[in-house]
Amino acid sequence: MKLFYQNKFWITLFIFITCFLKVNAQQSFSFLQEIQQLETKFDVKFSYAITSIENIQLQQKISTSTTLNEALIYINTHTLLVAEKIDDRFISIAPKLENIKVCGFILNKESKPISNVSILISGKFYGTVSKDSGEFVLENLKITDIIEFRYLGYATLKKNVNELIAPNLNCVTIILFEDEVELTEVFIQNYITKNLSKSNDGTISLDTKSFNTLSGQVEPDLLQTSQILPGIESPNESISNINVRNGVSDQNVIYWDYIKMYNPTHFFGLISAINPNLTKKISIIKNGTSAKYIGGVSSTMLLETNATISDNFSGGAGSNFIYYDAFFNIPISNKIELKTSFRNSNNNWFNTPTYKSYFNKTFQNTAINNNQSNSNFNFYDVNVSVLYTPTKFSSIKVNYIKINNNLYYNEFNNNNLTDKINQNSDAIGVHYDFKVNEKLNASVSSYYSKYSLFSNNYQNNQEQFVNHENEVLENSIKTSLKYLFNKNLSFETGYQLNETGVLNKTYVNIPLYNRIEKNVILNHAAFAEVNYQNNNWFLRSGISFNYFSKINETSIEPRLNLSYSLDKSVSFNAQFENKSQNTSQVIDYLDDFLGVETRRWVIADETIPLIKSNQLSVGGTYKKNNLLIDLSVFYKTIDGILISGQGFQNQVINKRLSGEQKSKGIEILLNKKTKKADFWIAYTFSKSDLFYKQLNQNYFPSNNDIRHSSTIGLNYYFNKYLSTSISGILKSGKPYTTINNQNQTIENNGSVIVNYNMLNSERLKSYNRLDFSVNYQFLDFKKIQSTIKLGVLNALNKRTDLDVYYVVDKTDTTKATEITVKSMEFTPNVSLRINF
Repeated sequence: MKLFYQNKFWITLFIFITCFLKVNAQQSFSFLQEIQQLETKFDVKFSYAITSIENIQLQQKISTSTTLNEALIYINTHTLLVAEKIDDRFISIAPKLENIKVCGFILNKESKPISNVSILISGKFYGTVSKDSGEFVLENLKITDIIEFRYLGYATLKKNVNELIAPNLNCVTIILFEDEVELTEVFIQNYITKNLSKSNDGTISLDTKSFNTLSGQVEPDLLQTSQILPGIESPNESISNINVRNGVSDQNVIYWDYIKMYNPTHFFGLISAINPNLTKKISIIKNGTSAKYIGGVSSTMLLETNATISDNFSGGAGSNFIYYDAFFNIPISNKIELKTSFRNSNNNWFNTPTYKSYFNKTFQNTAINNNQSNSNFNFYDVNVSVLYTPTKFSSIKVNYIKINNNLYYNEFNNNNLTDKINQNSDAIGVHYDFKVNEKLNASVSSYYSKYSLFSNNYQNNQEQFVNHENEVLENSIKTSLKYLFNKNLSFETGYQLNETGVLNKTYVNIPLYNRIEKNVILNHAAFAEVNYQNNNWFLRSGISFNYFSKINETSIEPRLNLSYSLDKSVSFNAQFENKSQNTSQVIDYLDDFLGVETRRWVIADETIPLIKSNQLSVGGTYKKNNLLIDLSVFYKTIDGILISGQGFQNQVINKRLSGEQKSKGIEILLNKKTKKADFWIAYTFSKSDLFYKQLNQNYFPSNNDIRHSSTIGLNYYFNKYLSTSISGILKSGKPYTTINNQNQTIENNGSVIVNYNMLNSERLKSYNRLDFSVNYQFLDFKKIQSTIKLGVLNALNKRTDLDVYYVVDKTDTTKATEITVKSMEFTPNVSLRINF
């Protein structure tokens, strides 16, 4: 499917990249690149040791010199190198000094000295600090050394030794600038566990580098970790079905480095497809979202890669019972870094107990589960990120990701007719940040995101062929300006244009049926936002204006996030947001592939409404003596909810209705820490009801209405090498629809169907599960760390009913057969990882 603006988008993107690369030309120049250009220009050859010059930066170009002698004079007078002609063609370059001494004064932008600045030599374990006058002295340096200047509250500055030598041999002046930090500073460190934190605006963040261990897990994954937080559930244990405050999964918007992702999972939702080793931080926002983010009426999830260039080459590799992976951080120069990773399922070699458990969970109640030998399932993903910092005030990041899931199944051996499902995601994005001046920052970003689902299914003894396709294409460009009035107050505004196209296609050969639906919508979004913070108050107030061209509808969305700290122990907060989204998912169970739920994206049009939500939450936090009590109360309404996206498999399975949802609840977290342990209890009480005026039924419980949900857990740290985690989950069963036992089936328009009672009038039995993990670091050298992790999900192997529905009995059409969907069985996993 081609979008109308697609070619224009790529032309715009090319012009955008080219222009900004030109505008942000380097303020310093690589000495190595300059002499290589001199060699070509004057047909000469320089002789040098690469380690002596590879890090040297020049303040002006020498490759533009009129004569060779002019360039050599500059090298001899402005660097700590000696360039001497050996003959007419060969020139030697060598350091003037072996043990170089530098000195200087460190000042702030007001020219006032800064004392106690840490001055370190990169890659070495010694340095010095500045005096009260800002003065410093370093000796015994090499010309290739990189000096780092670090001071709390100021941006780290790196300088090559050559840049610290003044032409007149006087001490140089170094200016440090205040670091630009987000006003939403971390409010609670070690929220539940060491790798989680909570900011003043309520954002929960996972630091992937400090991830240690969490029950049942062997890799850092916020979508898995988030389920220990109050207010976040997965009714069917799938991370692709994460419900935040009773909102269904398609109401969560996920951004990977400013790129919107439509399916960032593997194994049909059981595993995250975003490699955590290249992701610095993962955040989830339940309410009070910044006005600069659009979509996601239930939550916003942000995945961010590192925005600083590493000093040295680093990477790692690992494997567990599901996949193997590797990642690399490759600094090409002090201005460019390449980050890349890949991951691949390992079931092509052998089927581990973990793989078998995941497979059984996904394909239960299907023909595949009964004939596993006839099936082949695999997945992989690739991430590539290039970070370029042309100046210390600007950066350009280019990201690419590919996610692929494939399933092939032969109902009969030696049969060339193969059923298959292919899920694929491709996305590429460019983000450009630059500092206009000390007060004004600007950014421009653009992305192209594509998601596709393709399935072939041969039915009725291989005579009938059914083909389904679902494709989402999205182009986006966004600009923003942020003005800092002072360290407490800032203002941000911007504009975003999204073009989203959705294709749905169904083809059946017998009887012949062909349906193709294409829709494209433009979303114009402008936003303005004020941020204020001091020692006690945090305020973020903004508004987003959205116009949707296809349906000619405008949405004005105010956002408010407020917190007040009474003292260091007690704080209060309130959030409000109004949001909308123009895409949603539907589930056609009659068209599902071999019983596997395959959700399909649709877009707002004349028959599908725009989804809108309002949410208000208030709460408070108490933290003292390593005790944390966090409480929130919320109320949320959502309009425009499609009943076909709620997962019903009863009398409304084929209906196309839109309605509303009302949810309210209380979230409580207790967390106690000691030197050796973290202990927590999370509890949520919530009530979620649906209403569709076309149905002969008042408000009834939604499929996500889990009234009571609690998690209790303990992390214990034996020492810095060995730790363990154990947690238990106990929650109410989900609602389901019973049948009329006196008359289980009825005739309807010539067909026999199940005779259901009122929607969601009963509940399943309560759900409970025990998980644990052990983490052991057995290698801890200067540059090499190695860990082994063991995780077990459902350690007691208690299989619980996650859902119940009914189908007409094939042998007796007066009877209905009950189908149960069971929870995951005992699932062990082991991970071995080496990082360097």
